[in-house]
Amino acid sequence: MKNLPIYISLLLLLTCAKDSTEDTSSVYVAPPSNTTNTTPSTTVTQYTITVSAGEGGSVSTAGGTYNDGTQLSITATPNEGYGFIRWNGSDSSSSTISVTLTANTTIEGIFGLVPQFTLPETPSKMFTKGVGDTLSIGFSHVGGYKSTSLSALYGTLSIVSEPSEGDIEGNIVIEYTVNTVENVDWSTTIAGTDDIGISIAGNDDLENSSTYQVRTQPEPIYKDYLKSSHDLFATRNKADVNLVRYLNQRDNRYVDWCNGIYEGFNQNGQSFDELDGVAYADINNDGYDDIFIHPTYQDLSGGFTLIPVEYELYLYENGSYVFTEINWGGIDSPKVHLARKIIVGDYDNDGDPDFYSANLGLDIPPYSGEFNSFIINNYNIDGTLGYKVHEFANGAHEASSADVDNDGDLDVFSKGSRDNSPQNGYTSKFFENKGAFNFPIWTDRMQPENGDNFWYWNSTYQSELVDVDQDGYIDLLVMGHEWDYYYDSCQDNADGNCGRGKIYWGDEDAKFSEDRKSLIPIVRNFGTSTDFDIIDLDGDGINEIIVSRTGGDIDSFPIESSNVNDNIGTSNFYGGHYIQINKLDSDRNIIDFSDQLIESNYDDSPNLYCSNPETGWFIQTRVEDYEGDGTLNIFNSLVSHKVQHIWEWNGSKFLKVTY
Repeated sequence: MKNLPIYISLLLLLTCAKDSTEDTSSVYVAPPSNTTNTTPSTTVTQYTITVSAGEGGSVSTAGGTYNDGTQLSITATPNEGYGFIRWNGSDSSSSTISVTLTANTTIEGIFGLVPQFTLPETPSKMFTKGVGDTLSIGFSHVGGYKSTSLSALYGTLSIVSEPSEGDIEGNIVIEYTVNTVENVDWSTTIAGTDDIGISIAGNDDLENSSTYQVRTQPEPIYKDYLKSSHDLFATRNKADVNLVRYLNQRDNRYVDWCNGIYEGFNQNGQSFDELDGVAYADINNDGYDDIFIHPTYQDLSGGFTLIPVEYELYLYENGSYVFTEINWGGIDSPKVHLARKIIVGDYDNDGDPDFYSANLGLDIPPYSGEFNSFIINNYNIDGTLGYKVHEFANGAHEASSADVDNDGDLDVFSKGSRDNSPQNGYTSKFFENKGAFNFPIWTDRMQPENGDNFWYWNSTYQSELVDVDQDGYIDLLVMGHEWDYYYDSCQDNADGNCGRGKIYWGDEDAKFSEDRKSLIPIVRNFGTSTDFDIIDLDGDGINEIIVSRTGGDIDSFPIESSNVNDNIGTSNFYGGHYIQINKLDSDRNIIDFSDQLIESNYDDSPNLYCSNPETGWFIQTRVEDYEGDGTLNIFNSLVSHKVQHIWEWNGSKFLKVTY
């Protein structure tokens, strides 16, 4: 049968088909393990961005290929001395742009040199308060000049002249006027600084900015030197004289001498100098106080005052105090052992300040004195200073001057304390100005009680001549050691008040009397006076009496024994400090108001400079506006490397402050 195989094949096929129609709910057919998605993919359009930088800068990306619609942030950064100008390929003027890609893009950052200018050399010239002066700034810029902007914190600025718009070079002349002198380093100068901000724009809108520091100084002040030495002590100068000397390579003390570090500056090879006699006056008539001092020989072996030392002059020059060799007019440079105090006054009525030096002499055994002296100012005549010994005062610890008799010249008070002083035997310790630096003893100025020569015994270590009660007459303030109150010699003379602080009230005859005085209240354990100041602190029209004190007392008070020498100094002799503030009542009684008018006014520690410099005593105490901010301060001058203490008036009391 030819068709049998076909028949069989059809039969099998039908049989299989019949089987496939049967129940299949329990049969699992696994899907293919690697099935491919047959949905067609969407085509993404991409674009290329090319980013480059011209000369003078860089860009944050070099570009690349990104999908359509991608956003890119691109920043152009100029190199030093260059500025960003624009983008080629973008209308944005910002140095950072955002680009959304919708086509192939090319962008280039364009840079240019910023305006160039040349500032004056530093340090700058000195600008004086209230006086306009100019600065010239050189300018160049290929993009042309457009404008200059200026700023300053403490002065007024204006443009005197400038290039025309579009000029590629020229000069910008600025006028600057100091309004306030700030940033003063008071330890070395009265001059300050101000920063002038300068910004110059080109026609291409490129800018260049810089700051130029100028030096500033207060206006000159020309003083009347026919005033009391007390009044003439006031000065804008608050310098640390030891630091000034060190910067001029004249003394070692400002370095770490406590640890034996010396730099060999001193003229006699000693470790350092002490400073007592310090005066401030405008020697060369430029309106700025100079510094005139007498350094005292000192070494660590106790050789105090052993060697006489020359005076020194530091002229204010261009913001600094500069050591200036003194031309003594052909005489050898005078030397003294210890100028304990130097006062200022026009003693020859020529308009220039002179000096009077109270010369104690050797302050160690045998305590030989030396004569006081006048330093005569001829600086503005021939560049010299003159020197004249005052032969009537020997071994003085203090001095003061004023026009006591109101005759138009300055008289002097100074108590020579050595046994060989020509003053001994005279009641008066005044010297009358007879002209040409002739100052003889002015007899009959002091009227003792019962005819006793009280002033032979009266110890005087500080004095001032000033009108304390403002009645038109000069008064005399004196103070010695308060424990001298109990010497037998004092008890026998003038009611036993030898060392007590006191004010002798002046009268129309320019005479002073023991029965016309007021006593300054005693301060236990601070019986050594170091300075006086007289000023109306609280603005009530009545002067206060400020007494600067240091340690010294007797170990019992009062004491019956006349032999008290062995007890002197047992309570911290010349250790620590104390500021006493006194007021006058209507009967001229002096009343201690320290508790009410000043806080933290004393330190009763021993004088231990190297281990605790805060305990030092004050040689000069000043009541002035320290910072020129309109607020009154009490502070000590920085002489003999003292630590500065400052109190500030808060309207009712002086409070201790820290700067």
